[in-house]
Amino acid sequence: MTHSVLTFISPVIPAKADALRALLKQIGDNPEKNAILSFRRLEKLHFASFFVHEPTDEQQKKDYGIVLVFENNFDGELDPYLSDLYNNLGDGLHQIYQHCSDYSIMSATERDNMFSYFKAHVIWPNAYHIGNTGREARRILDERTLHDALETRADELVDSENKSSALQLFASLKGFIASNSKFSWVPGVGPRQTAKEKYLPWVNFAAQASLIVLLIILLLPISVILAVVLLGKESTDSEKAGGADNDNIRNLVESEDHTISVQNHMASITVVKPGWLRRLTLWLVLRTINLLARAAATHGELSGIPSIHFAHWSMIDGGRRLLFVSNFDGSWENYLDDFIDKAHYGLTAVWSNTVNFPRTHFLVLGGATDGPRFKAIARDSQTVTNAWYSAYLDLTVQNIDNSSSIREDIFTPLDPTGQEAWLQRL
Repeated sequence: MTHSVLTFISPVIPAKADALRALLKQIGDNPEKNAILSFRRLEKLHFASFFVHEPTDEQQKKDYGIVLVFENNFDGELDPYLSDLYNNLGDGLHQIYQHCSDYSIMSATERDNMFSYFKAHVIWPNAYHIGNTGREARRILDERTLHDALETRADELVDSENKSSALQLFASLKGFIASNSKFSWVPGVGPRQTAKEKYLPWVNFAAQASLIVLLIILLLPISVILAVVLLGKESTDSEKAGGADNDNIRNLVESEDHTISVQNHMASITVVKPGWLRRLTLWLVLRTINLLARAAATHGELSGIPSIHFAHWSMIDGGRRLLFVSNFDGSWENYLDDFIDKAHYGLTAVWSNTVNFPRTHFLVLGGATDGPRFKAIARDSQTVTNAWYSAYLDLTVQNIDNSSSIREDIFTPLDPTGQEAWLQRL
């Protein structure tokens, strides 16, 4: 199953920024059903968001302006998805993008022009992670429905006067699904990954890692010089002083921890440290992370973190800025603590190339282990999400994996121990 992870980034007319935020708030207040843009119409969509990023630093505002970022995580390829966007949300997108300075489409009926506009503004990530690999949005919802039905039926059987053994209960539930036409799809769902999808990323990783090592060896003198230069830069890099901006924190907290959701959203744009060496280092780090994520992070975890649905990093503005977007389970505080505790080497390797990051050594040491300073920087770089959509607000990454395992094993021959373990997952 192919998933696509991307953003569209467009320049906003400064005088229209507040009006755009007001329009996006109407969507954000009810992302599934609103008069402008109802995301629930898109059956292949997992997560989406809109956020308006306006730098607080005056020089950055001159350099980069105000931008609208439209995040999309969906099943399949770009062209069919653009058709879905146009057919279901074309009028609303036309309303939104009239606030952008380079949008000259006069009518929402200009299909080809709208396609061309989005293709001209698409940003593909340098690195990305998918928590529930190989599960379509429709499959996730269907497996949740199956899980709920099995749980309800199991409760009915257990509460009946005729007490059943675990083996009898498993057989009854299996028969319940087999005899219910509503669940005729259950045996026919394919694997999470084909053999090609499972093993080809490892081949790519081995090939590209070997190439990088070979280049380092062949260019050893240059590699040593660049490493020394990088170490020298680390010793003189500036780092953030003081805490995060309280007004920004207040605005961010108001948009987090939705009462109907176990999930949260984070959007961040940071400035990359000047010079081609830093941009090259960041590109190589992200390339390595992406290769590892494609090969090794396919079972719900990224560096031991089990709470990320979709996340990606993109070098934008010619590599001068880094965009990070994440859809995750739990609170922002716990999410950052997980990164600090379990993935601080990778975290430091990435963000040590951005300004004001805590002092690092040898690219991966220090940095994110300075928890309070790192969190202050993370908050300052974070942008309020104006509108955010999740196709399954009440499900965690682990919930989804559990429901998939329940469906996969219900028609699999299991010994008594396996059947009892299966029942425990309900």
